Amino acid sequence: MNGIEFLSPGLLWLLPALIVAALIWRKSAAGNDRAEKSTRRASRFLNPTFDLRVRHPLIAKLAAESTTEQHTVRFRVADAVVTWLVLGCLVLALAEPVRTGSRIPDPPAQRDITFIVDASVSMLLRDYILDGERIDRMSFLKRFLDRFVSRLQGDRISVIVFGDSAYTLLPLTDDQVLTRRMLARIRTTMAGRFNALGEAITLAVKEADKNPQRRRILVLFTDADSSTDSLSPTAAAELAREAELPLYTIAIGAASYDAAEEELAGLIYHPANIALLQELAAVTGAESYQAGDNSALEDAINNIDQRERYQKEIPPRYFRLPLYPLPLFAGLLILSLYQLLRLARSQRQ
Repeated sequence: MNGIEFLSPGLLWLLPALIVAALIWRKSAAGNDRAEKSTRRASRFLNPTFDLRVRHPLIAKLAAESTTEQHTVRFRVADAVVTWLVLGCLVLALAEPVRTGSRIPDPPAQRDITFIVDASVSMLLRDYILDGERIDRMSFLKRFLDRFVSRLQGDRISVIVFGDSAYTLLPLTDDQVLTRRMLARIRTTMAGRFNALGEAITLAVKEADKNPQRRRILVLFTDADSSTDSLSPTAAAELAREAELPLYTIAIGAASYDAAEEELAGLIYHPANIALLQELAAVTGAESYQAGDNSALEDAINNIDQRERYQKEIPPRYFRLPLYPLPLFAGLLILSLYQLLRLARSQRQ
């Protein structure tokens, strides 16, 4: 698109409106002239000598003044033409003409994704086997999150960790390097030994409400061990639903006692509470997934990415070159040349 358009085309009606106003004013002035002629005719009837013509001795000088009047009439016509040309240029400038060029690339599809990461003591349980080696739930989760964050482009990520209480480990940022470094610093029991799941979801909802114009997603990674805070996870999920925040839940840990390690090192083994996580996701209209192994967790994240693609339609934008200085310069040039012409003519006379 290389055409010319006006950003304020409605102002172009200003020029015909001025023309109509000038015609009305001229008609009114003509009416006044007719009234004056009628007055003269009445005066002639009452006084026969009112319009008496006599030959004056200085008749030659009067003829010269008549020629001057003719020049004055011509200048009046030129004044009117120049005035309307300048007004036309000003109206064109007010309408903001622009030349439209190539299309501006669309901004990246940005979302705000909040990771809610369980750092309670139950994440020490080792019920995952990776490359023939048994690893704990937290190590399994951190390895995957590092790969997942490295694939994100344009999205902003925040991280909330919870144990006895919930804390914002990382505010919203699009810095992938910083996000991966902060995820690597997560340690089990860094926020306490127990599970404040309801408080963590509430904190995520509160943080997400600061950016209501963007697409916001909550992703919960937990084994949903027994909650110890005063706010139930279901009530917190209701808050997320009221804020129109989808809460995707990913169960970290095995679904049954069959995956329990023989030596628990003093920890009581509990499988992931799949039923609770499914309930929390259903409250917000989202989905719940079971991270049984590495491929299952990968499929869960890909599914979330497909469901929560950036759907906001952005109208096409184009580069625009402002052209309003051209009519302004043209109007100034016409006015300046005309004034110089009149000045030169007066000096010759």
